[in-house]
Amino acid sequence: MVSKSSENNSTIVNKVLTKLRKEILSGKLKEGERLIQDEWAKKLNVSRMPIREALTHLEIEGLVEIIPHKGAIVTSITPEDIEEIYYLRYLLEGIVVEKSLLHLTDEDIEQLGDILHEMETLQLTDDTYDRYAALNKQFHEILRKGSPWTRVNKIVDNLGISPIAPKLLAKYYEKTQQEHRRIYEAVLRGDPQEVKLAMQYHLLRTKNNLLEVLQKMNEEEKNDQDDD
Repeated sequence: MVSKSSENNSTIVNKVLTKLRKEILSGKLKEGERLIQDEWAKKLNVSRMPIREALTHLEIEGLVEIIPHKGAIVTSITPEDIEEIYYLRYLLEGIVVEKSLLHLTDEDIEQLGDILHEMETLQLTDDTYDRYAALNKQFHEILRKGSPWTRVNKIVDNLGISPIAPKLLAKYYEKTQQEHRRIYEAVLRGDPQEVKLAMQYHLLRTKNNLLEVLQKMNEEEKNDQDDD
């Protein structure tokens, strides 16, 4: 059983994480800027521990880089980054899953179905986003694992931003799961072209949704500054 103090700490960390993530993605915190734990602890009226935990999460998401003797440095993700990443994934990941399909084993496809089922039944909360992100990553990796084009597969692997997407796109969760199921059903039908098109549709929608979320964050940040 989780203690009340553990729940309170988790809530504080999530609030700190949400605040810092929003400030980075809205552009208020610029790339290369150093995040000093003591300053943010004072600013947010919390101890250093939730700041430290939040920065660890942000490093996993790719929004900060923790450098020895320097601390956390903002790396950020801009709309241009998202356009570039998802354009490349649209082109390359579609080809990879198309070429992979005929090499997937029955065990691969069964595992894909198990992952999809867990994603569809998972209740998204602050405590389950990381699990969902891991399942989403595994879902895409299995779809690509049979591709003989290993160089292209490695390029797709390095493009990423998957860890942050589920947290930003929670309101699109139901639609995203419909897209995952469409991909899976194309796999069951054994149609490489259909798998490619379903993946490309999914990536295009994800890109557009991320851009919409970033635009809304920028508008909210501007409104907050106007109010000040």
